[in-house]
Amino acid sequence: MAEHRFLQALDRVLTAVLKTSGVVCLVGLLGMISAMIFVRFVPISSMGWADEIVELAFVCMVFLGSAVLWRERSHFRVDMIPHWLEGSKAGPILKIVLNTLSLAFFLVFTYQGIILTLRTTDNSPILDLPKFLWYAVLPVSGGVFIGYTIRDLWLLFRGRPVP
Repeated sequence: MAEHRFLQALDRVLTAVLKTSGVVCLVGLLGMISAMIFVRFVPISSMGWADEIVELAFVCMVFLGSAVLWRERSHFRVDMIPHWLEGSKAGPILKIVLNTLSLAFFLVFTYQGIILTLRTTDNSPILDLPKFLWYAVLPVSGGVFIGYTIRDLWLLFRGRPVP
């Protein structure tokens, strides 16, 4: 039981971190892009450096936000066939097959994200930030995808509903 409570607490913390990161990135994007537009019409300063921050914030927002959507099963999906098979013996089998295929994809995605992150050695041109920061979000979000897919498979194999 203690392990179950620990996993629930970890899930709550991870979800809060992912959602907060997404909101911070979105607010940062809004502020940066608004400032960049303002400076184009009122040329008081150069903001060439802001493009790098916008790229980084956008990448983080997309991939960490996608991880939250995957956790909550709120992402876009075509679920016509699973709805047709709901309540039949084939329904749970289809869910297991789809989750297994998703797990295989996320394993490859995460592995390739790790390779890309580790092989990146250059820096951004203006702020001189290491470019691996742009790619590091791939294995991080991939790990979250994998964790929640394993959770879903575990629940499906035990005959319990997936949240």
